[in-house]
Amino acid sequence: MSSRRKKPLRLVSTVSINGVPATAAVPTGAPQKDGTLEPALALIGTAEDSREEIDAFLERHHFAPSGETARAAESQARWTIERDGRVTVTFLADDGVAHIALPLAEGVRRWAALTLATGGTLAVWFLPEMTSVLPEDISRRITPGGGEWWRLSVGFVPA
Repeated sequence: MSSRRKKPLRLVSTVSINGVPATAAVPTGAPQKDGTLEPALALIGTAEDSREEIDAFLERHHFAPSGETARAAESQARWTIERDGRVTVTFLADDGVAHIALPLAEGVRRWAALTLATGGTLAVWFLPEMTSVLPEDISRRITPGGGEWWRLSVGFVPA
């Protein structure tokens, strides 16, 4: 039996990260208790970002810690599919706007279509101090007892 090396997840390099303390954005999802799939965008924060920057971002945009409910109706964040096909997530706050724009890529298009097909609400997970973007590492982090992570529900707004 030969050992197979796991292929690393292709990191989605963002076209633009403006005002968001993250070094990677990974389109993903998680199964729910009711059997549905929750589409999510995992924002991976590394030690390069100061804890003060991360905490200020999480507070300013009303992220909820794991275990608490984050509702899209209470969020000032929205996601859209731009006319050129890029997916953008915009975080609005009294003191300005932050955004992430994902590149034009087939995987991103499929993920966006799945998100729309499941109702249009996107979970944005912020995972501070991660060292990996592998799906199994993201999954371990978001499970109970897996470590710190924050969540924001983001509604869809047509372009």
